[in-house]
Amino acid sequence: MSQDTITLIDQSGSDKHVAPFVKPSLEAFENPERIEMTLQYLEETKSLESVKTFKTTPATKEEALLVHKPYLVQSIELMSDLGGGELGESAWASEDLWSSAMHALGGALLAGELVASRACRHSFALVRPPGHHATTSSSMGLCFFNNVAIAVRNIQAENGIQKVSILDIDDHFGNGTSEIFYEDPNVQFISIHEYDYTSYGIGHYREIGHGRGYGTNINIPLHREAHDSSYQTAIDKIVTPAIERFNPDLIAVSAGYDAHFADPIGEMAVDSETYWYIASGVERLVRSCGMKGSFWVLEGGYNPLTLGPCVKATLEGLQGKPCPELEDQKEAREIEEEVVRLNRRTIKKILDTVSPFM
Repeated sequence: MSQDTITLIDQSGSDKHVAPFVKPSLEAFENPERIEMTLQYLEETKSLESVKTFKTTPATKEEALLVHKPYLVQSIELMSDLGGGELGESAWASEDLWSSAMHALGGALLAGELVASRACRHSFALVRPPGHHATTSSSMGLCFFNNVAIAVRNIQAENGIQKVSILDIDDHFGNGTSEIFYEDPNVQFISIHEYDYTSYGIGHYREIGHGRGYGTNINIPLHREAHDSSYQTAIDKIVTPAIERFNPDLIAVSAGYDAHFADPIGEMAVDSETYWYIASGVERLVRSCGMKGSFWVLEGGYNPLTLGPCVKATLEGLQGKPCPELEDQKEAREIEEEVVRLNRRTIKKILDTVSPFM
């Protein structure tokens, strides 16, 4: 493979974990259809013709322990052996959980290693279950192992990577990843997420890291129903200059697609064009800053009919192609001008808070 290659790691066939619920339960939307239908869409639209594909292989317990406490790892294996059980809030085991989670982690590890070793410029791990809510010691929110965090720790240990920027674009705040790296000066964590400014909660923009990691945690909490323009403003005014200032060796992306307007779990209002915009921005950053590349790991995105177009838009953005005109962009959507104004004011407040670190 040349260094400019784009790779995709495919977990299909080894992602059989299904929580013991039916729709409309939250847990029921995180199922194998997510990967199956996404791959089908990518193949039917010939989106993989210039992409090198790999199959996942399972990670090891030792690799999971790079981030997680032994009790968490043992509990996931035990509950899977027992055939079910509650591991945390919205984190239920099945008899297939251990195999699915280890394959998902293996895919994330491979994505990171391919980029860190310069075997390719960008890599995308199409894996499940997601991971960004998993803390060092707790599974929650459909997440069991923190795939991105473990992949970052692995390339730091095995590939001589020192500094990494993690960009989390999932609709929900990546609390686990934030916790893991909150005091780490060598890992920058930036999260764009939905936020309830009436009830508050973790993920506020005043959470900026601690100790030696002070200034490396940047939260961009947007008001519900944020449109594409709010995300693009956040990318241009905060994400891009913050990563340029941090000057990492590579970028890791927690690639959640549940901010899509048609997602059954998120309450944002973007379409696949925003994911192309984010990916093309990452590609420009990689080239302008002389980084090794970026690796992407699937997080949320629970409408299998829109996940395919979003991943396709991402891959084309990473390849430097123009934004594709996709079916999800054709639906007429009203722009809530009040939400746009609220987010514009919020982004200004965030800038006032984090500007010393940009």
